Amino acid sequence: MPTSALMVIDLQNGVCKPDRVIFNYENLISKINKRIDCYRSQDLPIIFIQHEDSLLRKNSTIWELVSDLHYKKHDILISKKHPNSFYQTHLKETLENLGISQLEICGAQTDYCVDATVKMAHGLGYQVIMQHHASSTFDNKYMTAEDTINFYENIWNNRFLTFI
Repeated sequence: MPTSALMVIDLQNGVCKPDRVIFNYENLISKINKRIDCYRSQDLPIIFIQHEDSLLRKNSTIWELVSDLHYKKHDILISKKHPNSFYQTHLKETLENLGISQLEICGAQTDYCVDATVKMAHGLGYQVIMQHHASSTFDNKYMTAEDTINFYENIWNNRFLTFI
């Protein structure tokens, strides 16, 4: 039974390419696809999280995963309506049923859904791992996207997750 799973958060058309492309998109997708391929080669679970709300309507084009991802129909899909991927979803039960104790997290947006999920996964006792710059976001009025990613990675490092 696998003990590790890869969780890919919100890499959807409406999150990554709403009116501009998310920071470092091509490198992000390349890095995440390498991780997907690695997990797939070891027959380990890959879980895609999709945000759903009034803008990201389920089954709409903007709700769909970006076509550049190495998603396959047998991968696990979980829909959420809150930044925390565990909140009012069946994610925890899915992980328990699979015997997962370690989660590798990646995706978008660093400062919203990725941060909320990293902290909740840690709080639930999962061993959380991540590659540096395996999440992304947009510039905001306070920081560039790159500064935001670095800021959160500094907070997470050896507190909420371990970088691999």
